[in-house]
Amino acid sequence: MKTTVLRRGHRRDEFDCGVAVLNHYLRYQAGQDMRKRLAVCFVLADEAMQVMAYYTLSAQSLGSSAVPVKFRDQLPANYDAPVILLGRLACDLQEQGKGLGSWLLLDALFRSWELSNHSIGAMAVVTDPLDEKATAFYHRYGFYHLEQSARMFLPMKAIQRLFA
Repeated sequence: MKTTVLRRGHRRDEFDCGVAVLNHYLRYQAGQDMRKRLAVCFVLADEAMQVMAYYTLSAQSLGSSAVPVKFRDQLPANYDAPVILLGRLACDLQEQGKGLGSWLLLDALFRSWELSNHSIGAMAVVTDPLDEKATAFYHRYGFYHLEQSARMFLPMKAIQRLFA
């Protein structure tokens, strides 16, 4: 399996993950976000270019007060924390239950870790789970809840340990 950047040839009209907002994003918004450099959409597609799953990554920053206390000492005074936002992650209903979500998450984390080592500064990956099921999924991989928010945070040091 290999993820690639979303291209015009990818078939996405039939994609259905069971969550309307995620279906709509892939079908109508992902291409625009990429053209505007707001996010990059990575897809896993079959031989016919039908999208089976996708995730998005973009650069973001967190105010230092949003960073979990145990990680704040990594930030100089008055700095916001550079992070990579895992904005969306979804698998088509026909592909769910096959471990594809976990595989995609690990792909996104590895890609983020590589970027933080060679291309951009980022101290963590953050995500905004849509529901309790998604929150439990990210928690299994070590994501921390950010105080006063539904957002979750996984430091690059923890990601590095996943791949060491």
